[in-house]
Amino acid sequence: MSSVDKTLNPAAAQDTPTFESLGLTRPKEGLKDKKLGQDEFLSLMVAQMSNQDPMKPMENGEFISQMAQFSAAKGMKEIKDSFASLAESLQSSQALQASTMVGRKVLVEGDIASLPEDGELQASMDLKRTVPNLTVSIMDDAGQLLKRIELGRQQAGKVDFKWDGVIDKGLDADGGVHTEQASPGKYKVRAEVLFDGKPESVSTFVFDKVESVSLGKGLQGVTLNLSDTGKTTLSNVKEVM
Repeated sequence: MSSVDKTLNPAAAQDTPTFESLGLTRPKEGLKDKKLGQDEFLSLMVAQMSNQDPMKPMENGEFISQMAQFSAAKGMKEIKDSFASLAESLQSSQALQASTMVGRKVLVEGDIASLPEDGELQASMDLKRTVPNLTVSIMDDAGQLLKRIELGRQQAGKVDFKWDGVIDKGLDADGGVHTEQASPGKYKVRAEVLFDGKPESVSTFVFDKVESVSLGKGLQGVTLNLSDTGKTTLSNVKEVM
């Protein structure tokens, strides 16, 4: 009869236990995903300490180790995010800087340089030490030697070089040096020094015109597309004209 009374009596029905009153269900909003933060981690650690086995208590070192691991993981994520933000900012800055170079000449490592019409071919060498004699050779695209210039003793550091395009073609009938003007175009530059009778190659740097700029994806950086040298990175530029 009591069950019938509860069914017929609305007041009695309110006292009937439900799943919610028994704690068998949970509000949907409580099921939302939530990342484990530092506060949640400390709450879990306190609960772990409160419910640990009295006969086998955790050592202090274990707690310290857990805290250190959590702090390290959190710190690494923050560092990673910071570096990603910094890299993005640097790339934007590089892109802006590189865009201003289009149409200008930059000094980069290379051995191919242009002789302009009514102008001079320019190159430079970066000597690591003082040399007794520096020699620069100019060759055409077939590798034929056109001009060999002795620059003599040079101090360590940057040494600039210019070639006006004049080629020595031997002696004329009067005993003078017969010269010829080279055509405008690309020529190969080679530098070497002589130590103890043995020649040593020296890296050369040439001025090249920036035709365009390419932006890489992610952290690939900025690429300069040059007229003679091809592609190079912004970090390889030694000087801008």
